[in-house]
Amino acid sequence: MLSYKDMPKGVININLLQVFSTVGYAVLMGLLNFYLSNHGGMSRMEANTLTASFFAINFLFHFLGGTVGGRYLSFRALFSVSLCLQFIGLCLIAVHEYSIILIGMAVFITGAGLNVSCINMMLTQLFSQNDKRRRIAFSVNYSFMNIGFVLSFIVAGILQGHNLYSVAFIFAAVCIVISMGIHLRTWKYVTDKGTFFAERFAKGEHNYFIAPVIISACLVFAFFLMHHPEIGSSLIYVVFFVVLALMINLARKQDATYRAKIYSYLILSVASMIFACVQGLQSTALENFVEFNTTKSLLGIPMQPATVNLFESLGVIIFGIFLANAMRRRQSLNRPYSPGYLVTKGLSLYIFAFLMIPLGIWVTGGVNAINVIFPILLLLIVAAGEIHVNAVNYAMAGEMIRPQHQGLFTGYLFMNVAFGINLAGPISNYALSAANETGSLSPAATNPTYTHIFLAMTVVAIIITVIFAFLLKQINHMVSANKVQANLQSELE
Repeated sequence: MLSYKDMPKGVININLLQVFSTVGYAVLMGLLNFYLSNHGGMSRMEANTLTASFFAINFLFHFLGGTVGGRYLSFRALFSVSLCLQFIGLCLIAVHEYSIILIGMAVFITGAGLNVSCINMMLTQLFSQNDKRRRIAFSVNYSFMNIGFVLSFIVAGILQGHNLYSVAFIFAAVCIVISMGIHLRTWKYVTDKGTFFAERFAKGEHNYFIAPVIISACLVFAFFLMHHPEIGSSLIYVVFFVVLALMINLARKQDATYRAKIYSYLILSVASMIFACVQGLQSTALENFVEFNTTKSLLGIPMQPATVNLFESLGVIIFGIFLANAMRRRQSLNRPYSPGYLVTKGLSLYIFAFLMIPLGIWVTGGVNAINVIFPILLLLIVAAGEIHVNAVNYAMAGEMIRPQHQGLFTGYLFMNVAFGINLAGPISNYALSAANETGSLSPAATNPTYTHIFLAMTVVAIIITVIFAFLLKQINHMVSANKVQANLQSELE
């Protein structure tokens, strides 16, 4: 799949980092919703709103990670800070006290929010801008991240079955400590290259308190949003459209070739929204669906909601291996997949994924608990689409965007994800609205609502896929034109 002899030094270290540094996020993804309702004194609808807002804020802070990192602090230093904050946050969340849980959530989400932009940029900067190995490296790196997710969901599912939530959070904190050890060994390979921090900030007499002040402000802001998740949800929508306007304005000021690259990137980034919405639903609506609307048994094996989530990550690992091998073969034949083709293919798979829940409900007559295999199939098919969409989008910043803007546009990609995840809260609460009317969470009460939700998502996926297919030729033309322009420029130099 991947020969590390052909890769820059540090790639394998970053892959190992992905295994352990994402465990905390995965454990919370699997357990937070039920933890808040079972031990935080919240209703299920309140827990849905806070959980969706929590994970969406995580990606809102990814944007800040992309702007602070590489500008006021090196990406490797900011990554160290993020690990420390996640460790503290997990330890606080493990305390069964509502006020302390909220403090821990604020601290953790600030650290997690600064995390992913840093690790993506550390990997990106190991390659030159025209190095096609980057896409393969990101595909494999994405699979390694999901190895950590699989491990997390297995442990979380077992501990959830025994109501040992705090033990799960301490387990995640230990994995963060392991991540710090790996990161220190990776330190020498991941210096900033071509960033504002490396070329100007670190060489001058600048105010190094800027980064700590911004991070502290994020902590205070996150704590406020944990108490007012509805404000956080509205804020994410506003910030997304403001940032999109800024990106378009930035593009307008560039030369024609670079402007085309930016517009291509903005179009491709939209695809991440659909996956993000599904990811948000995993920790809200789908978990509730597995708990109350399925048999919770696969071939006689008990399935907790957190355990079912592992199939999405397992699918990403498997499909990531296949995609990386296919990409490598195509590159060896000098016929690499175009990014537009990969993204459109990934979107088309979501159509089939969303149909799994209505199909399962229809098979059982509409009023009975369905076999848990149907949400599992949804997650596996989503994983196949996800690896096409996200692995390409993560690599695109390094391939299409100039170094001084890469952190900013990586952050923008995560704003798309925040927007998508944020939609999961109201969707999940709509699924429970029928239960509130009937006073029952039984399949008979909520199956019709879930059918409407996933059929609507199927229609949206079809529309977006058709639009992307229509734009595919234009996107590929812009990317190809950029490559020709870069080659001509290289020859002239």
